[in-house]
Amino acid sequence: MKSLIRLPAALLLLGAVSLRPGSLRAQDSCGEREAPPGPLVSAEWLKQHRQDPQLILLDAERTSAPYDSAHIGGARFIGVGSYTTKRGELLTELPPVDQLRTLLQSLGVGDRGRIVLYGDILPVTRLYFTLDYLGLGDRVSVMDGGLGSWRAAGGALTAVATPAAAPTTLTVKPRPEVLADAGWVDAHRTSARTLLLDARTREEFDGVTLEDAVARAGHIPGAVNLDWTTTMEDGKFRPIGELRQLLQGAGADSAKEIVTYCRVGTRASALYFVARLLGYQARIYDGSMNEWGSLADLPVVKSSSTRP
Repeated sequence: MKSLIRLPAALLLLGAVSLRPGSLRAQDSCGEREAPPGPLVSAEWLKQHRQDPQLILLDAERTSAPYDSAHIGGARFIGVGSYTTKRGELLTELPPVDQLRTLLQSLGVGDRGRIVLYGDILPVTRLYFTLDYLGLGDRVSVMDGGLGSWRAAGGALTAVATPAAAPTTLTVKPRPEVLADAGWVDAHRTSARTLLLDARTREEFDGVTLEDAVARAGHIPGAVNLDWTTTMEDGKFRPIGELRQLLQGAGADSAKEIVTYCRVGTRASALYFVARLLGYQARIYDGSMNEWGSLADLPVVKSSSTRP
């Protein structure tokens, strides 16, 4: 009889313990009692979580025109020019941390909430890299396929701008280890523990085409060409298995750090995102060929078939 009397009390005690904040399963940043979704989410996932009070939705574009025409309700526009800057002759660099923090706070990004990005894919992946640099990467997801996927999933659109965000406080913890400069690349480009990926076209890599703001045609010795567009199909990232095959075909493995570059560090962000999606350690050489080609003491090579 005593055990029958004690049983409800034990169950009540168990229930009380299970409701303590520290005993709940790790919550995702939308406040759901489920695992965080990871760096890439579907339009269907966003539809299911669209009303989550902790969700922050950012539409990353080159200009405001696409946002002004049609966007997902509740999204706020963020132009790529607001989270990149020119430094000397370098065209696309990270702005100061305080400037980035102020920008994000103005868009409603604080210390809580899952941050979901969509829009023009290169501004989106460049923004993902920026947030990852600020130590927010674990809270950031990219909606795969942008507005095309959203429309296909039956998602509603609006042209009405989202009201200004309430004041927030954002704590950032910059991660300089996701950046590489010219000296670092030169010291590590032949290392067996580094995979240097050139995200440009084959013609640019080979030296057939000389790009604007690049002093010398060709590529960094030791680099492997992986055109960023090969990671995409019909406006979406290829399936995880195919992405893994692409990177492994270029030489990626768990023992290597992946370092991406392009002309100015924008296309490189797409390969950076894929590397992070697959769980690789990654960096961006932000100066890319814009900087490397201008430094006369650093080597640039052309593919043998293009040499005069």
